[in-house]
Amino acid sequence: MKTSKKTSDTSVRVLETLKILSKDSASIQDIINYFEKFDPNNRVYTNEVILKYINTLKVFGFRFVKKKDKYILLNAPHQFDFNEDNLKAISLIEKFSGFLPEENIKKEIDEFLQELEKRFSDNTKLLLNRIKKPVFINLESDYKKYSTQIKEYEKYCLDGQRLKITYNPPQKTELSIMVEPNEIKYKGSEIYLSVYNPVLAQVQDINFDSILKVEQLPLKSNRANMLSSITFQLKDRLAKVYKLHDGEKLLQIKSDCSIIILNQTEDRTLLLKRLMRYGENCEVISPKSLREEMKELIKSALNNYC
Repeated sequence: MKTSKKTSDTSVRVLETLKILSKDSASIQDIINYFEKFDPNNRVYTNEVILKYINTLKVFGFRFVKKKDKYILLNAPHQFDFNEDNLKAISLIEKFSGFLPEENIKKEIDEFLQELEKRFSDNTKLLLNRIKKPVFINLESDYKKYSTQIKEYEKYCLDGQRLKITYNPPQKTELSIMVEPNEIKYKGSEIYLSVYNPVLAQVQDINFDSILKVEQLPLKSNRANMLSSITFQLKDRLAKVYKLHDGEKLLQIKSDCSIIILNQTEDRTLLLKRLMRYGENCEVISPKSLREEMKELIKSALNNYC
């Protein structure tokens, strides 16, 4: 098939439009000025022609928002797919730049990070909204506060013996539970002891600050294969970009492209909070008790707007 020169020139100008908008936001007049400056044939460009170029880019999946008279490209041609550790590292760079005395260097880092964020993939943007940016622990106060507990609880995890933990659950009175220690988890500036509760058959993450007392019991851990299964369904665009978390499995891809996920290792309270963020694109399937708990969370959230 022979391609006309006119068609080829138009294709080039569509790509040039993408190039302009990849560098910065631009109005239709900005794009017209660019073409008129570099066009050796001195063609006359109209608003309608430039809009056709932008609409062509939309057909190929590029998304734009218009602020005042300028178009802003939301998904750059070259995208980066970062995991949670990558995003935390980027956040640390942003945090460190705030301590630099040289204003010009701080400005350069800020501009670099803004350009980098423009090139985040959809999945990375979703992950960025989900995670909490890391906060520095003050080494002279907070580390001393936690260091003894960290060493003690790490030993409990290695010993593999059951524990009796007395703690203050959120918005509840003091509680004592028999659990099996799993690992220490670091979430931002907060530290948790992750345990398996055999009575509930689920993982619990207990904040260090809420722990009142820990006793090691002369009973060996026997948690193998006792975890309860939690399944939930994700729909629409979220299903397409979702990345499995640690301990999750993809059980099924349905005919409508929604997916069924199995989760066995995440703290139920934290899992429900995460699933709440997914809104109408997420449905808890089982167990029934967790569906009911999710309903109560949703009702409670809606009551805030009544």
